[in-house]
Amino acid sequence: MEKTELDVLVIGDTAIDGFYEVDKIPKLNNASEVSGFRQFYGGMGANTAVVARALGLRTGLVSVIGTDAEDYRMYMQNLGIKLFLKGIFGDTTKSIFFKEPDGELISFFYKGVTEKLSDLDPEKDLEITKDVIKDVGCVYMARTYLNLQKKIASMSRGKFLVYNPGYGVFKFEEVPETFYRILKNTTVLVLNHHELNHLKKAGFDQRASLGPKVLIITKGSKGASIYTKETEINVPACKAEAVDASGAGDAFNAGFIAARLRNYELYDSVRIGNATASFIVEKWGCQTNLPTWDAVLKRSESIQQ
Repeated sequence: MEKTELDVLVIGDTAIDGFYEVDKIPKLNNASEVSGFRQFYGGMGANTAVVARALGLRTGLVSVIGTDAEDYRMYMQNLGIKLFLKGIFGDTTKSIFFKEPDGELISFFYKGVTEKLSDLDPEKDLEITKDVIKDVGCVYMARTYLNLQKKIASMSRGKFLVYNPGYGVFKFEEVPETFYRILKNTTVLVLNHHELNHLKKAGFDQRASLGPKVLIITKGSKGASIYTKETEINVPACKAEAVDASGAGDAFNAGFIAARLRNYELYDSVRIGNATASFIVEKWGCQTNLPTWDAVLKRSESIQQ
């Protein structure tokens, strides 16, 4: 295969997001009127890849896509993202969000073909070899496609590997052994505070996370916390007029990775991640208010040290 040099290789889902504005999220067996509807491109993996590309990184995306999303594939290809996509007959993952005017949100997910990502072989199905990974600056894995991620993590031993399992952890009643095996090769583990609390209930101990040198907990408008063996540091959020918080975590990851690859210190990289996320929340959709690297740097300077 032709040599492919990438700054970041993203492994994760591709989805179509539907946003419904409602006056009030109804109680069980009640109803509420929909005042507005919007549809956007989404998915934890694709969101991060698109934002990373906007920040100037040479970006690849490993994912699956259904027969209903050829326009999405062309969109990402036209952005200059190197695609390692497995086309599967069926529907692309759908994310459905219902949001109140005050920001309260409830969401539903139709798995579609993306769940098959976990069962694919990196080399045979996706053309991801050790030679491809060798030339990558950062490997980023989203969600909990554990079988595939275990193989990718093993192939990425010694690389800068960032893992954000996201809401996939909520299917854990107990923390799987495969999850711990992935963490052994992980450099940075990123969770939000809801995901961390759920993992703790499932038996996860962040002090003995068995691998990651760095644990980052994102906390929305309260910023983020960095945990290493030596220290704990809190990083303030970047002030923004939030319209839609979905996709903020994905943008954070893209900004953080871009900063680390450009040799910024850990604290400053998280600060830049927070600034990147602040652009995404200002408009509806996870890929609609894409910032440039210069814009992110300028806004990050407003975050108090």
